[in-house]
Amino acid sequence: MPELPEVETVRVQLWSKLSGQMISRVEVFNKKTVGSDTSFGRKLKGLTFADINRVGKLLIFSFHKKPELYLLGHLKMTGQFFFVDKKGELTGGGHEVSAADTNHFPNRHTRVAFHLQAGGALYFNDMRLFGYLRLADSKDLEETHARFGPEPIALDFDKEKFASALKKRKSSIKAVLLDQSFVAGLGNIYVDEALFYAGVRPTRRADKLTKKEALLLADGARDILLEAIKHGGTTFQHFIDAEGKRGNHTEHLQVFGRQGKACYRCGGTIKKTRVAGRGTHYCPDCQR
Repeated sequence: MPELPEVETVRVQLWSKLSGQMISRVEVFNKKTVGSDTSFGRKLKGLTFADINRVGKLLIFSFHKKPELYLLGHLKMTGQFFFVDKKGELTGGGHEVSAADTNHFPNRHTRVAFHLQAGGALYFNDMRLFGYLRLADSKDLEETHARFGPEPIALDFDKEKFASALKKRKSSIKAVLLDQSFVAGLGNIYVDEALFYAGVRPTRRADKLTKKEALLLADGARDILLEAIKHGGTTFQHFIDAEGKRGNHTEHLQVFGRQGKACYRCGGTIKKTRVAGRGTHYCPDCQR
């Protein structure tokens, strides 16, 4: 599943294509994707994209002269935005697909199509139908924001508050970091990487971390996410960016996907186990 760096990469690159574009019509091919909202296309027709923001891994599209209407989009595991310009040139971001799935649009995995007045279209494809597109008003958006914790890369992220909040959590530190209501944007890859950075074993109870460890963990989460954004995200089987390029942060990973290999820090062997229901990578010598 794309995590914060991958979604941020898609956000920036989609905006380069959609800035100032007006929606001329909307086709919904699968009502589940839009929450069975029969007014979805009608409400978006004629609107011009004003901005694309993000909270955690959720994309938020806003529109000119419609301050009370937003489009929320989540890629989940296999979601993908494809932009096809009026010349037929394709860019896409999210879940990686085969060439056969990009030969024509709409295709078998297309769930929604946004046709643009200037030509071209934005397609939302989702093979497994876990992703979604929803319309929201200001109240809905406020409630959505309230469900997310602070992001480690935010300028106002409070490390001291983060450290104090961990003391109230008795779950494993990995489970706590995966909880989007506690801290937003961290997924399986970057939780493992941040814990390695801080020298904290994923199975440790969150309330047992020292303040020094907690502050180091906050620093690690921030630095690792920013570095991954700079590299365009991490690519395994599911992610390409909105320029059709694979993220190249993979070579910078310290533990994730490196089970059985030597730790770059101590030379020990990276292990893989299961924590909080997720495959988890760590160094048993570096992480306590």
